[in-house]
Amino acid sequence: MTTKQFIQNLENTFKGCLDIAKTKNIDYANSNNPFKNFEMSLQVGVNPDRAILVRLSDKISRISNLLNREGKIKEERLEDTIDDAINYLAILKAYKSK
Repeated sequence: MTTKQFIQNLENTFKGCLDIAKTKNIDYANSNNPFKNFEMSLQVGVNPDRAILVRLSDKISRISNLLNREGKIKEERLEDTIDDAINYLAILKAYKSK
């Protein structure tokens, strides 16, 4: 892979992740509070930033498992799980900056 191909790959990844985040935010939150679903964790005594980390840790665990074998859920490929992890890091960054 050349540097140009590498940069293009990153651009494609970030664009795809942004598209996923926009779509999922419509399903999980609302226009007044993009963190609504994460703030539900307060009902069980967990801070939203920690709830985001829990979801990220789930993705990291899945990535670790999928590096060694093919997953059974075809709609959640390794690449999809990596994109989800990228998004959780971006969500955490956005949440901490609000």
